[in-house]
Amino acid sequence: MDEAALHRALERAGLTTYQVEAYLTLLEVGTAPAVEVGRNCSVPVSQIYDVLRDLEEAGYVETMDREKLYARPTDPDAITADLQTHSEQLADAAETIEDRYEQPQLMDHKVAVTARAQTAVDHAVDLVEEADHVVEVAAREDQLAHLQPALEAARERGAVVRASVYTATDADSSEGFDPSGAVSELRGCPISGPFLVVIDRDRTCFAPNARADESYGVLIRDRILPFIVHWYFLTCLWNTYPSLYRADDTAITYVTVEEFIRDWYDYWTDDYRLRVAVHGVDVDSHDDRTVTGTVSGIHYLGADSRASPRLADLASVTTLNVETEDGPVSIGGWGAVFEDVELRRIDVLDVTYEQFE
Repeated sequence: MDEAALHRALERAGLTTYQVEAYLTLLEVGTAPAVEVGRNCSVPVSQIYDVLRDLEEAGYVETMDREKLYARPTDPDAITADLQTHSEQLADAAETIEDRYEQPQLMDHKVAVTARAQTAVDHAVDLVEEADHVVEVAAREDQLAHLQPALEAARERGAVVRASVYTATDADSSEGFDPSGAVSELRGCPISGPFLVVIDRDRTCFAPNARADESYGVLIRDRILPFIVHWYFLTCLWNTYPSLYRADDTAITYVTVEEFIRDWYDYWTDDYRLRVAVHGVDVDSHDDRTVTGTVSGIHYLGADSRASPRLADLASVTTLNVETEDGPVSIGGWGAVFEDVELRRIDVLDVTYEQFE
């Protein structure tokens, strides 16, 4: 390190310019009278005594009163250890500043914006770790690999995990993703899109893909905005693409009432008996509720046409009626208000043709 750099380093450690001059002079000459130290550096002789006293108080030198005031540098071990600690603190401070810069800048209590897209991906790990019911995610393979431990933990807790992976991407895919144990179903989307995660209908992370003009992330804790992201996932990144992996080909499970009606409406109108288990939330009490019974009614705008419904046909009011041992129960989708239960998951338990019973 040259002399100028050493000066700057010691000043950053808390010494004044005069203190640095006096201390470096003592390192060169060893023990010397205070007056001689002042004459060999830029410190005025009238101030050298105060400078040396301050250096002694800081632990850099020690002074001795003989016929004159002498000074000498102290053992540097303690000083170098202090400088190393100071350096580590500066490094930690730099890292903390960077982390805080990347943390979301709160816009209000529900929405936050991050300066980098990767921060949204990292934050999604924490949100997935909180998932109880459903996780919907669209991501590159390396991003799914980053989420994999959290997805596996969510599956172990019984959550349904639906993942759409972008199969055509310029990103490095060296970090592979193994869907077994991590997702309930994996579909392949050939068009590169944004990173998004929807968790339990009230949390969302979103970040644009690499082709976007700006890098940013959006974090949402709300009941309304995740619904919009969910429908984008459902219609643009999930519904039209092939399944690449299913954890259980024998289980027939849905996490939306719309997808269930789309797939089973024709069977129901053709007199098939559909026995289901609905897991959801009681609209009045907000408690978890499970309903088991037979589908007795399907209602949506345009249902009288008896045409096979598309997802677009089911985007408005959609209700499923289930006949249970305790009477009829109405099942609604996301944000149900007038029904008895807001659906979280529906399992098809049995399908029989009524004429053969």
